Amino acid sequence: MPPRTIILLAVSILLGSSVAAAQEIQKVRVDAASAQYLSLGKSIKRVSVGSSEIADVAAYPPDQLLITGKSPGQTTATVWLSGDNVVVVRVNVTPPLAAMQKAVEAAVPSGKVKIKAIGASILMTGKVPSAEDVARAEKVVAGVAGGVGAGNLNIVNMLTVPGDQQVQLEVSFAEVSRSNLREIGVNFWSKKPYSSGGIAGGLLAPTNGIDTASPQLTNQGDIAQLGNSGDNAVPLLRAPLSGTFGAIFSSTLGGFPFSATLSLLASKGYARTLAEPTLVAMSGKSASFLAGGEFPVPLPQALGQIGVEYRKFGIQLEFTPTVMGDDIQLDLKVTSSDVDPTLGIRLANTTVPGLTERFSQTTVRLKDGQSFVIAGLLSDKVRSTVDKVPFLGELPILGTLFRSSSYQRDETELLVVVTAKRVRPLSKKPALPGENHRVDPSDLELFFLGTNEPLEGGGRTEPVGAVGFKR
Repeated sequence: MPPRTIILLAVSILLGSSVAAAQEIQKVRVDAASAQYLSLGKSIKRVSVGSSEIADVAAYPPDQLLITGKSPGQTTATVWLSGDNVVVVRVNVTPPLAAMQKAVEAAVPSGKVKIKAIGASILMTGKVPSAEDVARAEKVVAGVAGGVGAGNLNIVNMLTVPGDQQVQLEVSFAEVSRSNLREIGVNFWSKKPYSSGGIAGGLLAPTNGIDTASPQLTNQGDIAQLGNSGDNAVPLLRAPLSGTFGAIFSSTLGGFPFSATLSLLASKGYARTLAEPTLVAMSGKSASFLAGGEFPVPLPQALGQIGVEYRKFGIQLEFTPTVMGDDIQLDLKVTSSDVDPTLGIRLANTTVPGLTERFSQTTVRLKDGQSFVIAGLLSDKVRSTVDKVPFLGELPILGTLFRSSSYQRDETELLVVVTAKRVRPLSKKPALPGENHRVDPSDLELFFLGTNEPLEGGGRTEPVGAVGFKR
């Protein structure tokens, strides 16, 4: 072999061994917030770390490295050894699984939770007694991860809760409305002189263009007429309410061109609205109920167009149950609203009514089957009106003849009773009457015994329900 070839071969062997030494790779796995030693077998000259935020690599003479995990991730450390050897250490820092497992076991001692690391995520599997324990376990894992600088770690929660996780809510709404109205007054009317006169009494109604005080009294002839002045029959005070009882006075004296109406009214009203919905929802999910309706609200849009949006009114219920062991936590919202034209506004040549609303929101914790009551949603309206002739209506005693007073009071109270129950599956459906017995006679019973019904004690040999063909 020529000397030149021998020299080239020797150089290639030396370079190959140098490259092989430079590419010696070791892998180390360490948890965050923990440390471990790595022995390399040769004296360490120098160490360089790719990312000191993920791991800290320190040399401990003569041949050991102390690797401390800081936050989950991967980095590389290059170590120069004696004899010009180079070692590349790939450090994989994982979340503190042992610390997480220990913390979860302390927070949820009755659960069976396993924690694993999958890539950059934490997987939680197992079973816990309640939905509250699910949230608690996830919160503990996130807290441990945040303590080691891994607050943005992705946590995959696959924990399950065995048992009954559906909640049935039985709600009873009772709205009681009471009203009280009283009116008393004297109303004067102008009339033509020398008209017919007299006194009449009975059910009155508001007057219109002619001066007839009550259509119910027209069969009384001229006695029911306050005059024949036509459109000139103008009340000095307001007209009597529809349905009031009173008397009509009219004079034939030409010097007294007035008629008078005395109206009396005292009424009391009572109304009750009752709704009893039953709703079922999964633990942690919401359910809602509406007993009422919707009314349209015009909305201006582009290019002069008018859109429509519907507003809900009536009794509305929204609840979110959460099963917590033997208890049930309820987040409850109750709204009672009514359409009120007096609160309306004018929009796009249309009067949009307003809403009177009573709202209650609460969070309670109950045992299975317990009830609680929401009360105190009261509405009390008082209206008092006095119509009188200036100066004359202010006179003591005599001023009563020149006044008309009205007093009205409306009171409404809403009562809500809520009962929460955990939904459990029913037992196996019992057999229906006759389900396990034959319903058709056999050939022997039909032709030889002459009966159209099967004998007692015969078991049913045919399937329940349709058998697939028509007989």
